[in-house]
Amino acid sequence: RIETQFQQASEEENPELKKMRKQLSVMESRYDTFLEKLGVFSENVSEDEKLILKMARIFGECEVDIPADFVAEVRKYIEKWRSTPRLIQAVKRAQLNGYSSVVKTTMLNQYLPPQFFYLALQESDFKKTTVGPLTRHGIAKGIWQFIPSTARRYGLKTGPLLAVPHFDPRDERFDFELATRAAAHYLHDIYATEAQASGLLVIASYNLGEERVAKLIKKMPQNPRDRNFWS
Repeated sequence: RIETQFQQASEEENPELKKMRKQLSVMESRYDTFLEKLGVFSENVSEDEKLILKMARIFGECEVDIPADFVAEVRKYIEKWRSTPRLIQAVKRAQLNGYSSVVKTTMLNQYLPPQFFYLALQESDFKKTTVGPLTRHGIAKGIWQFIPSTARRYGLKTGPLLAVPHFDPRDERFDFELATRAAAHYLHDIYATEAQASGLLVIASYNLGEERVAKLIKKMPQNPRDRNFWS
């Protein structure tokens, strides 16, 4: 349902985007036909598997190269999310506080998929006062869980409780709109690193650290078939 809200809101705000979305829909339909001919979207492929593959496409992955065990892994996590009320509560919290529309607009302004909404959900459940554990890089804070150095790199002021695991109203990491803009710029920049066009590598970089992921990628073969998220 929230995906539909993203789409409807985008079209209402920008008629040109609506026109482009229709063109994209035609292209996607042709691409789906091509995948059916290849057997990727055959009659034996379930609707939920098609949806998983299409979501991976949104993040820049090619369905033809996606390994079979990826779908099984995603299904496992779907059941994990369904086993608790965490997802439902987090989405409701985001909607009640107006976070959904802020993330959608901010990501689209940086030409990023609005589905990065779920990255913030994973990081903090959209709890504004979230404080992470102490790490060698400092304490991550706020809905987007910025560590101090990354926060400052993207223009966020850290508060006097920088080294204390507590909420600090003077720390801009707790300002949702400012932090969301910073997160969008950060994600946009990660796309320009070794992560390249892979949204899944971007997510991995955001979570693990772009330098650590870049080092792993540099050790891989140069060809794109082996130099990818799956490897």
